[in-house]
Amino acid sequence: MKRVLFFIALMTFFGAKGQNMASEDFWHEDKIKHSISTFGVSTFTYTYLSIHDKYKNLPELNKRLISFSTALIIGSLKEIIDVFSARSDASWGDMGANTVGALAFQVAITIPLNI
Repeated sequence: MKRVLFFIALMTFFGAKGQNMASEDFWHEDKIKHSISTFGVSTFTYTYLSIHDKYKNLPELNKRLISFSTALIIGSLKEIIDVFSARSDASWGDMGANTVGALAFQVAITIPLNI
């Protein structure tokens, strides 16, 4: 089962489209910041759930889903704020970068720890 989840996560990571991930525009500095930020939020959430006495006995899948969801929710809230800002610089590419960062944590950290 772990290998199946790893394969699905890996294929999702490489199959994510966003705004044409192969173009130079996608990996602009802003997109990298979005990816790093959601990676950090996922890391913090997963670590908190693993250390805190109340949550450390949660099943691994629940901790992964919570850390992934938290990162995407915070990234989505950031984009909603951007819609109403004076610059209005919200984009689907930013959401794609948020997703890549959250998935990268799942693929790079939590799955190998449990294989």
